[in-house]
Amino acid sequence: MTRTINRYDAFTGLEAAIVLIAFVVVAAVFAYVVLGAGFFTTQKSQEVVHSGVKQATTNMNIAGEVYGDATGTSNSTATGSPARIHTIIFSITLAAGGSPIDLNKTTFVFSNSTKLVTLDFASRAMTGPCSGATMPAGYQWAICDQTNSDDDTVLEVDEKFTIWANITETLPLNPSLSGIPERDPFTLEIRPPLGASLGISRRAPVAIDAINVLY
Repeated sequence: MTRTINRYDAFTGLEAAIVLIAFVVVAAVFAYVVLGAGFFTTQKSQEVVHSGVKQATTNMNIAGEVYGDATGTSNSTATGSPARIHTIIFSITLAAGGSPIDLNKTTFVFSNSTKLVTLDFASRAMTGPCSGATMPAGYQWAICDQTNSDDDTVLEVDEKFTIWANITETLPLNPSLSGIPERDPFTLEIRPPLGASLGISRRAPVAIDAINVLY
């Protein structure tokens, strides 16, 4: 019977080096694949977080006070029509780091204790304030003044738009049927195409004047 004797005398250092290099190359390729998958997952996670932040954060700020216009109504009991606020006036700017907002694609929703109404976009005036043909009619809103603007409906950095929102049912005004009465709380919600809504919640004062600062 022939006897086989295994000898490893010919296993040189060069062969050992080749085997070692092969292991290193395989390990490097595996590590590259793992790291690539990790970077891809991290990038996707960042995109999801960034998208979520944009959806949860409003891109608009209220600049200054919110006013209620009751011009044309009366506090006199002789008229039989108590004064009511018919137009809400305020200015908006872009929030720091916010994306531009096309107000033509933005929805305005008014609500109080008796109604929930989506207002229509009426028009925009290149120079304000709104008057005459540019005055928003019942259940309409308009851009009545633009500061540092390029005369479009897109609110961009350093621009300020003044909004007039008419929350009455009809024009000419019938304060006994529509508008915001004394002490009545209300909310005007601005819903942009991207980002969280901006809610303006105020209450009519105890005694309504022609122009009122709303708190």
